[in-house]
Amino acid sequence: MNRETFRAMIRGLIATIIEKEVVLGEADAKESVLTILYLLEDLDLFWNSDMEFEENAEHLQQFIDKTREKYTLGGN
Repeated sequence: MNRETFRAMIRGLIATIIEKEVVLGEADAKESVLTILYLLEDLDLFWNSDMEFEENAEHLQQFIDKTREKYTLGGN
């Protein structure tokens, strides 16, 4: 894995979350979005634990936290 591949993978998964919300609506996208959020966290912990690929990992974590909160506390 290299930095460019890692960043492209993360951007692609974030874009997938956003597109699923737009196309399916939040209620129908919920299960997929939560799965992708867990995948994002797992990939970041595995590949970027030493911040080698993304020094600003807190931005990814903020996106994950905000999106997860929307689905778990939002009641969708």
